[in-house]
Amino acid sequence: MTNKILLSERFGNNIFTRNTISSFFESVEKQKDKEIILDFSKIEFISRSCADEYIKKKELSKKKILEVNLSKEVCEMFKAVENQYNEAGYSISFSFCPTNKKLIPA
Repeated sequence: MTNKILLSERFGNNIFTRNTISSFFESVEKQKDKEIILDFSKIEFISRSCADEYIKKKELSKKKILEVNLSKEVCEMFKAVENQYNEAGYSISFSFCPTNKKLIPA
């Protein structure tokens, strides 16, 4: 079964701290659903540290996590973190934005 989570209900319009992302992923991992859709509607800002933590926690997650409705600003922050990893010699592609090869699920 799939569970859809509206992130703005948990974070408001902005996601600021690594701790909030870590706590959020702990709750995600406890859910029975194997697939989780994270709806970024109304999220206007995610800090660089949160985007970094999100990428790390998603990579470690046992769940299939899909992102939908990311704003241009949020996409740009994920892309900045992805570029930082790639420049450091890590080959990652966790951005969920239409400017990348991966598509945002409908």
